[in-house]
Amino acid sequence: MSVRAPTHDELAAKWAITEVIHRYCRGLDRMDKALALSCWHPDGTDDHAPLYAGPATGFIDWLWPVHAAMNVTRHVVSNTLIDLHADGTTAGAETCWSLVLQTPQGVQTFDIVAGGRYLDRFECIDGVWAIRHRQSVVDWNRVDPVRITLADFAATPLIDVHNPEVPATVPRRDAADFSYSVLGHIERH
Repeated sequence: MSVRAPTHDELAAKWAITEVIHRYCRGLDRMDKALALSCWHPDGTDDHAPLYAGPATGFIDWLWPVHAAMNVTRHVVSNTLIDLHADGTTAGAETCWSLVLQTPQGVQTFDIVAGGRYLDRFECIDGVWAIRHRQSVVDWNRVDPVRITLADFAATPLIDVHNPEVPATVPRRDAADFSYSVLGHIERH
């Protein structure tokens, strides 16, 4: 079986689609609503059933206060497989995801750990690739009580601190996060 080398346009399309998938994760984890919304076409849809199914704008509006109440969210994606369709303007993609959501519930904090897949239909309109429809499938999950929070760990590190006089970089879930000084402007289409 011979494999045809991809064209420059095919590689560019796959890169653009992969960037959309990564922007979605960053948008959620940094609480950058505009970045998260930029991943869908304006009339795009999302199915995270049973949690939500409908317009993507409604999904983000529903999800935002849920994520804002959490201490930490971390979305990690891998194993993205992209099928560019012959028309050159549509594609399908399967992306494996795993996440940790640290959520306070009364006096106890829990880590929700899960894994699954995004099954996306992409469309390129006016040179911009975005999600037309996303189906999220949860393959597994678990919930664990948090025994040591980040603040507890910083106060009593489990390993020797080499430079205690240098303050740690504090993670933020907004534009004050250090990553914004490194990445600058992330393209929003």
